[in-house]
Amino acid sequence: MDDGCGVALELADVLGRHGAQVRTPLEVDGACDGLVHLGALRPAGTAVLPEAYAGVRRALLGGLRWFVAVGGRGTSGRRFGGGAAEPGPGAGLPGLARTVAREFPETMVRAVDVDTGETPRMIALRIMAELLAPDAPVTVGYDGERRRTPALVRAELDGDARAPVGPDGVVLLTGGARGVPARVARELAGTAGCHLEIVGRTPEPVGRTVFSEAVDEAALRRALVAEGSRGPEEIEETIRRILAEREVQENLDALRVRAASVRYHSGDVRDARFVRNVIEDVYMRHGRLDGVVHAAGIAEDRLVRDKSPESFERLYRTKVDGAASLAAAVRPGVGFFVVLGAAEAGRVPADRAAADDACDALARVWRTRLEGRVLVADLAPSADGEPAVAELFREIAHGDETRVVFTGPAR
Repeated sequence: MDDGCGVALELADVLGRHGAQVRTPLEVDGACDGLVHLGALRPAGTAVLPEAYAGVRRALLGGLRWFVAVGGRGTSGRRFGGGAAEPGPGAGLPGLARTVAREFPETMVRAVDVDTGETPRMIALRIMAELLAPDAPVTVGYDGERRRTPALVRAELDGDARAPVGPDGVVLLTGGARGVPARVARELAGTAGCHLEIVGRTPEPVGRTVFSEAVDEAALRRALVAEGSRGPEEIEETIRRILAEREVQENLDALRVRAASVRYHSGDVRDARFVRNVIEDVYMRHGRLDGVVHAAGIAEDRLVRDKSPESFERLYRTKVDGAASLAAAVRPGVGFFVVLGAAEAGRVPADRAAADDACDALARVWRTRLEGRVLVADLAPSADGEPAVAELFREIAHGDETRVVFTGPAR
């Protein structure tokens, strides 16, 4: 795909000398053996994800033999006036590439971060060198002549795994009152007894939920079938909605027993105005905000071949746009700002992997404005299958890295 800066033309010449037939469209325009995505190098400088996912997926399903996603060094996150930030052109591409490499083992995959200070010809030669090294790591970066690859480094932290706030503290959590954010909220309520402000898409139930006499999924299904007014798909959707509402209500009731206060805000974190209004309301009510835990992300864990572009965009924007809106709305003195990702048994879907990588790049920009701990954490289950919340608290209190992967218990 053409970059508009001459790299595509130079790479076409190099590939042509190796016998390849090359075309340089602005978007993926049909079947091909190889795809080099240069969109992140275009002068306009807009983020290529999530929109680029559709063309990449289409090419992969067409039998792609090799795929290279190219970004420019230092363009994954960008800062604007007032400390606000938005994803840079190449944000999320390495995460997408890692998932593609795992799910399409027959395809050679690279995410290459190039030095845009070099000439188009030299950049083309760097890309060609990666194409000729099939056994190299999936993600690589160039800083002039220096070639780098990322690696996980094991590190243990000393210190207590204490709650990062006291009983007067105020913590805002996104992702609703279910799953991982609910577990973090329970730990905060149980150990600190602080004030909790929870944001979720599921509306907070008022009073008894419908079909309250049907106590489980099977009973709900029997009741809905007996009612006779819904088709099979609507019945299953209704069951999911009712069970989610019940779980939210049960968790909120339990939190209110132990926390200093609990408020639930129903809305979509992709809406920057909604996020700003919630944050302003928290400061007005409490006069402070000690921490943010952003765990929102619509769980649609499917392989790339089964994940539609619409599904990819929903989760990507919920995680990335939501995090950016939160970071822009909080005051600089917030004690900690945490974005939770996932490291579940080694398989992370493409949208979540891309979103986590984009947030990692943005976190380095947020860190220049926010005075407290800024962290993007991939949270693996502990030995009992629950998220390792105690280790997260330890990391907030004693760590200093922007990106941390919790790998779970040692084996």
